[in-house]
Amino acid sequence: MQQNIDQRFVTISDPEIARAQQMTVKYLLALDPKRFLVTFDQVAGIDSGGVTGYQGWERTDGLNFRGHFFGHYLSALSQAILATEDNAIRQQLLDKLRLGVNGLQSAQAAYAKKHPESAGYVSAFREVALDEVEGREVPKDEKENVLVPWYNLHKVLAGLLAVNVNLQNIDPFLSEKALKSAHQFGLYVFKRINQLADPTQMLKIEYGGMNDALYELFDLTDDKRMLTAATYFDETTLFKQLAKGDDVLAGKHANTTIPKLIGALHRYESLHDVKRADQYLSPEEKGSLNMYLKAAVNFWQIVIDDHTYVTGGNSQSEHFHEPGQLFHDAVLEDGATTCETCNTYNMLKLSRELFRVTGDKKYLDYYEQTYTNAILGSQNPNTGMMTYFQPMAAGYTKVYNRPFDEFWCCTGTGIESFTKLGDSYYFRSGDQLYLSLYFSNVLRLDSRNLQMTEQVDRKAGKVHLTVVKIRSQDSAGTINLKLRNPAWLVQSAKLAVDGISQQMDQNADFWEIDNAGPGTTVDLEMPMSLEMVQTKDNPHYLAFKYGPYVLAGQLGKHSINDDRPNGVLVRISTHDHASPSTLTTGMDWHDWQQSLNNQAVVDTETTNTLFKLKLPNTSETITFVPYYQTFETRYGVYFQWQQAGSKEAQRREEQLQALSEYRRKTVGQLDNFDQNNFEFDKHLEQYHSEASNAKGRRFRVAHQDGWFSYQFSLVKAQPGLSLELTLNVEDAGHSIVVGFNDDHKFDQVLTVDQNQPTDSKGFYHVRIPISVTLINQQPDIKLVFRSAAGDTARLFGIRLFNR
Repeated sequence: MQQNIDQRFVTISDPEIARAQQMTVKYLLALDPKRFLVTFDQVAGIDSGGVTGYQGWERTDGLNFRGHFFGHYLSALSQAILATEDNAIRQQLLDKLRLGVNGLQSAQAAYAKKHPESAGYVSAFREVALDEVEGREVPKDEKENVLVPWYNLHKVLAGLLAVNVNLQNIDPFLSEKALKSAHQFGLYVFKRINQLADPTQMLKIEYGGMNDALYELFDLTDDKRMLTAATYFDETTLFKQLAKGDDVLAGKHANTTIPKLIGALHRYESLHDVKRADQYLSPEEKGSLNMYLKAAVNFWQIVIDDHTYVTGGNSQSEHFHEPGQLFHDAVLEDGATTCETCNTYNMLKLSRELFRVTGDKKYLDYYEQTYTNAILGSQNPNTGMMTYFQPMAAGYTKVYNRPFDEFWCCTGTGIESFTKLGDSYYFRSGDQLYLSLYFSNVLRLDSRNLQMTEQVDRKAGKVHLTVVKIRSQDSAGTINLKLRNPAWLVQSAKLAVDGISQQMDQNADFWEIDNAGPGTTVDLEMPMSLEMVQTKDNPHYLAFKYGPYVLAGQLGKHSINDDRPNGVLVRISTHDHASPSTLTTGMDWHDWQQSLNNQAVVDTETTNTLFKLKLPNTSETITFVPYYQTFETRYGVYFQWQQAGSKEAQRREEQLQALSEYRRKTVGQLDNFDQNNFEFDKHLEQYHSEASNAKGRRFRVAHQDGWFSYQFSLVKAQPGLSLELTLNVEDAGHSIVVGFNDDHKFDQVLTVDQNQPTDSKGFYHVRIPISVTLINQQPDIKLVFRSAAGDTARLFGIRLFNR
């Protein structure tokens, strides 16, 4: 099994990567741990001395995710300490980290003193939040206003574990203190969950990577109770489906699902050793262990093959949808919400572990693709702030977080990503050193008394390695280098060792150089080429790469500071319909492809970007530059190719006009029943109701005596407003009661009709005219859906529109 080399032995010297890291360190130092700790102190009954807490997702007044960002902050601080060589800055980071860990320990101890039956609990919210997600009845005036409590708690636990692992050689006392707090919390989790009659109930609400963190805690403590607690967060039904190779992802929340598989893989890593398996597992459990690995391997491949954009990102509106529908999701749905950045963080985490377990190069190729484009492209280099979504369609811009009053999930994973930029440059297995990513850096191998400097000319695709002693007076060992042959390389590479040209297998996964030691020099040339990438559901919907770099067409600065609300306190990009979204040519498809290969010229004589490119024989004049260097402008990653005057171009234009008209008439819409951001943005209230997915879409259903409701703004409403509901004929004979503003005289009972014309999956729409009485001078409308006699129909979509 390969081990990635700790980034405290890697010094990043690539100026762009180093600056990205420095900007995040600057942000970490601008944040105050005491302000994050206010809510933890409140729960524990500690006086915070007049300190005011942060707002945004960390607020207390309104729906929130409080506590989550502080966990990310602890992880990021511990990683930044490893990655920072400036002693003064390292000390400042360490001081903040000590404040954070000590504050959590104090809150945990104070809470245990007041609530000895819940010793170990440490949180920014009361335990009643966990009662509710476990299915217990909670009086309305006792409820908490946090949306996903286990998700938030996972971040805190993961932060404590990161401190323990990263600070062992820097501050052993703080490291041990963090582990002690984490272990006490783990014991609380074990005790709580072990008493549940139905532990699966809590899994219906996003819970982050609780299984992964508890397996890590098991690794660090050898406490079998942590192993038991972790298994409660394993969704084995899902794992078995994926192990069989079934793509069951459509309709699933992506950033809920990816960490589940990281946890599944962690179970395999923790227990695959025969002696450890014999000690902790029953024969049946040992027999199923490979299933966890297979589930992770298959999941990764399914995501890559059918749900991943050219940058390495995935999802639309935080969810996986039907396989191979990237054009549909980026253009026909809301293109501002593709590629949630949290997902890329977690996919990289999964990919790194899969490489460590399997040694398969494809995981490193994906890592490079996603690190280079989706991660580096998620930060504004001028401000250090980060994206939530990354639009792939043309006409959007990147929207970055504000530093002190938002604290999105993707800001949390973002500060982690940009404080561990060097943690996967190298992997090691015995005498083998795998060079994974080609960015300038210096590596120290103290045990071999070796230092290797990697200098990379990223414009030209040239790599120069030099190996020297660290301590000149001492003897040095050697290392066997394995240089990754990148998936994007189509032209022949050239390799020279100590100035002597080497024979190369151009199809090898890694190029091997044995016994590299003091004085060894390596020169590697990897010519970059222009590549066109197509989507499965529309082969003429195109993106472009040059070597590992995804290209983005630059579309101007029209209203680039505009944004719009989405979910709870999230802002997303507006769309500039005037921006070009097509590549129009007079040639047919074959001839245009040939011209692209023969006439496209990449200009590397640029100063602000690595290179720029203009496509030949298109009527639109668009300059393409690397996506990761695209910020504070409108852009497009994917464009629609069309031959001028063709029937295909005409059909596409008619389709887009119809879509524009549909959106113009829409007053309000909800089809993402996520028990999270999107539903609560519409003021979800519910009783005996749940959300799930079927036939590739999300739905909500009210059970016996249950109901659920939403509020929609009527700002855009006009006389003639209608309600459109999406149902499925699979529910034929089942009914749902539709009410308005709690005025029962307007109630309507809808029964699913199997004779309705439907789409290929059985979906159809029912339209209900809205009485003028209901909308006259009202700022919003409340829609209430109640259970009918017997089983209630599932609701798959809500749309208010002007006829």
